[in-house]
Amino acid sequence: MKKNIFFIACICISFLTTAQPQIADKIIAQVDENIILKSDVESVYQQDLQQNKGNLPADYRCSVLQQFIAQKLLLVQAAKDSIIVGDDQVEYELDRRIRYFESMFGSREKMEDFYGKTVQEMKEEFRDDIKKQLLAQQMQSTLFGDVTISPSEVKEFFNKIPKDSLPYYNAEVEVAQIVLVPEPTADQKAYAKEKIEDIRKRIMDGEDFDKLGDIYTNDRDEADNARIDLGCVTRGSYVPEFEAAAFKLKQGEISEVVQTQFGYHLIKLVSRQGDNICLKHILIVPPVTNTNMQIVTKKLDSIRTEILAKKITFYNAATKFSMDSYTNLTGGDMQNPQSAETYFEINELEPEVYYAIEKLAPGEITQIMPYTTYDGKKALRIILLKTQTKPHIASLDTDYNRMQQAALTEKKFRLMDEWLQEKVKTVYLKIDPAYSGCENIDQLINAANNTSKSYK
Repeated sequence: MKKNIFFIACICISFLTTAQPQIADKIIAQVDENIILKSDVESVYQQDLQQNKGNLPADYRCSVLQQFIAQKLLLVQAAKDSIIVGDDQVEYELDRRIRYFESMFGSREKMEDFYGKTVQEMKEEFRDDIKKQLLAQQMQSTLFGDVTISPSEVKEFFNKIPKDSLPYYNAEVEVAQIVLVPEPTADQKAYAKEKIEDIRKRIMDGEDFDKLGDIYTNDRDEADNARIDLGCVTRGSYVPEFEAAAFKLKQGEISEVVQTQFGYHLIKLVSRQGDNICLKHILIVPPVTNTNMQIVTKKLDSIRTEILAKKITFYNAATKFSMDSYTNLTGGDMQNPQSAETYFEINELEPEVYYAIEKLAPGEITQIMPYTTYDGKKALRIILLKTQTKPHIASLDTDYNRMQQAALTEKKFRLMDEWLQEKVKTVYLKIDPAYSGCENIDQLINAANNTSKSYK
């Protein structure tokens, strides 16, 4: 049976999976300068084995390897076509995955305790892998983004599925949100800046950076412990203003006051080796008062009232007013970080979202709710229950959009498969003989063996 290798996103660098037993590592494939390790394949295999409760095809490892080879071929093409992925895109994807796992554990601190790493360390460890994954996805989009599917093709695709093989869907919902964040006044900003300038003066006069940070910093965990030590990271890990100031410092030096979206910082450079730096910081955030929250509450209530009065759609209101950069461009639609779809099974929702929509009917909106943004700011939001389905077997009536996407995916897969068979002829390809005998791997080997650039 052919496996769908089109969506390279399925090679999820889900850097927060449960630790697997150590694997004796070795290179099992190479595509030009890009290598694939046995541990890469085993990590995905073990993860999928857990998610599928041990029910995987016998040749599943071969399918995983094929996915990695496809990714490497896309990376080769991306380099030739000068495809780039911005640091902000990488940071967004890292944050998206972190937020999902935070919701699973209930808090960032519990997640960090479980894995024995800070969020920044997790991000740094997998930044390069995520960037490569995004590059491959962007190359896919460049190659096949304009492919379309007609209603007749969707119907034909659905009718080819054996009746006893139609997918079964659990109860699911689609939700959207509008988020407003209170803005500090000019006086509140001035107060915070004056406070951190005074802290800097005390440090320059001889007081200890860590001790003052422990007392005053607003970067704290749930147990109210100060987060002063940021650990060691490489260039591209922080917002531009913060990073520009950090890389100008000499070892042991304290920065001037640095303003970012998070507040006002003092940065101390602990050490540096090339593009790797180890930092400490003190953060002072302009205080948000009840008055600030009341202003935002009034504005959000007005938006909600206009939506209910049908003076503006939720989609347009989210696009126009929502301050959540992750959802405002899609009309507030919340994306399931596990599936990258807009559908959530009930147990995949954040608890506060579930309890808020539990008694709503599709099309109804929650009351105003407190919310904490991904960067720790206090905010308010309203949530729309867009759709709600009961457990059911797939049909064109209830699941047309899904069937349309599945049909489109299959069509793109066929085109991707054709592209792979041709692309593999133009690169150096080496595959461990242990993986020969798998139909999909043998197809690539046979195609590659038509040139002198590859060998088995």
